[in-house]
Amino acid sequence: MARILIVENNPFFADVLACTLGLEEYAVTVANTAAEGVRLGLAGHPELVIAAWSLHGGMHGGEVCRRIRAAWPGTKIVVITGHHEVVSQAETYCGGDAVVLTKPFHRRDILSAVRRALFGDAAFPPPHSLVADLRGAAIDTTS
Repeated sequence: MARILIVENNPFFADVLACTLGLEEYAVTVANTAAEGVRLGLAGHPELVIAAWSLHGGMHGGEVCRRIRAAWPGTKIVVITGHHEVVSQAETYCGGDAVVLTKPFHRRDILSAVRRALFGDAAFPPPHSLVADLRGAAIDTTS
């Protein structure tokens, strides 16, 4: 499975994310500061970085991702923010192909964001498409 680096200064939230992704069999590493995130990202070559936009220590999550991507250009990015007004800034700063997720969100939202970042939009269609595909299907209850 993919190697994921989580950069989040809230240890509880970082643990929840790590457990959620670990249950999906992703290999997860957690950094609780921006500097630690850069260090682990440069050393570990993650396939995906999930970074909080707001981090302590004078560096935001976008800068963490930018520094890691400078060394590992194919790294995928998911940025998490609780501030709706920074969504477009985060998308622009992280190179346009970053997935930006706003808090609060559900487990399915982070899993969807991870899949979209790793595999692209077409690889993970929205859940409602299955319902549309099954509309009008008959169910055999005789067996």
